[in-house]
Amino acid sequence: MKKLILLRHGQSTYNLAHRFTGWADAPLTTQGHAQAAQAGELLKEAGLFPQATYSSCLLRARQTAQAVLAGMPYKIPLQTDWRLNERHYGDLQDKTRQEAAHKYGLTAVLSWRQMFFCAPPPAADNVAAYKLLPPGVTPPNGESLQQAQQRALGFFTQVVFPAFARYDVQLVAAHEDLLRALAVYFKNLPPKAVEKLVVPPATPWVMELDKTYHATQDYFLGDPQKIAAFLKRRPE
Repeated sequence: MKKLILLRHGQSTYNLAHRFTGWADAPLTTQGHAQAAQAGELLKEAGLFPQATYSSCLLRARQTAQAVLAGMPYKIPLQTDWRLNERHYGDLQDKTRQEAAHKYGLTAVLSWRQMFFCAPPPAADNVAAYKLLPPGVTPPNGESLQQAQQRALGFFTQVVFPAFARYDVQLVAAHEDLLRALAVYFKNLPPKAVEKLVVPPATPWVMELDKTYHATQDYFLGDPQKIAAFLKRRPE
């Protein structure tokens, strides 16, 4: 059985401030580092030792993956790729939820946050995004969940899925909205289902994949009561 472990990063400074992060390169907080280290412990307790690990180019995901790998009994390299970055939140990036709602209205902000096909408006200044990309690549500027899913699946198709010919367990450290979008693919969900999906921070999400790389079973590692309580939330 091939297993793909999806891991949302730990608490970042922007999470703590309730800001839309997107491609803003916020680091983990002290709590976020501790959460990431605990994720590594959960994997070891479950006997899940990644043979290949990937993360987005964003610092919070890289720090999370590095903390997990630091606790493993062997060393493996971390491969980063911009296609695993969080969805680009356009003009919402850097704004608090309150600031975004004041500018655009709460209904619009919630639709951009929750719905699969809705994209937030582009940012007037997107220069910083170019620094996260290879030369010649144009960054997104305001993405729907569907658009973020499609660029990430390009990486999975080119890198992760072929690597299952050599590996049984692989780990991807990324971001909540990107993982919500990917869950629609892996779990064969209708797009509307994404509106109720949330992903606990630094909580290993194990996908047991069939030959078509869809999940036959999926589950989170950790305290079942805490996980169940978190999953009752709705994306805000």
